[in-house]
Amino acid sequence: MGVGRSAEQDRATIVTHVVDWRERASALLPELRAVAETEEWSCHVFFSELYQLTQEAHREQDDDVLRRAYGFAHWCFHQPEQFLENAALISFYEHVFDDWDLREEVAAWLPVDVLPKVRALWEWRWPKEQLDEVDQLLAGLEPPSKDAV
Repeated sequence: MGVGRSAEQDRATIVTHVVDWRERASALLPELRAVAETEEWSCHVFFSELYQLTQEAHREQDDDVLRRAYGFAHWCFHQPEQFLENAALISFYEHVFDDWDLREEVAAWLPVDVLPKVRALWEWRWPKEQLDEVDQLLAGLEPPSKDAV
């Protein structure tokens, strides 16, 4: 007989340590609290709204909103639940350059560890010239700081 924990205890511990994305989104982004707290809507809907918020924040040069928004997306990208990583990639990072006029501003906020996965999505969507320009913008990016949300 071992002294280890039971499988049921392990599952309970895991469940209590996983932070609900809706709670985190509501806390970090009160601007989108109504969207985050609407149970019928998926995280994909939230990321669509988050994308709109970041585009507006880029236009207004609102670094506080940008830090919180990109920080939340990056946090989701690193969660153990693969659906959050996929949602962040497909419904947010894939679209960050959709407003091409903001490409230089957007590039400065992208975490380097996301790029290998999202680049494949960009290859599928963009002509080579556009992809080459984004590659040049992203060349030399540093990993996100330890202070990231």
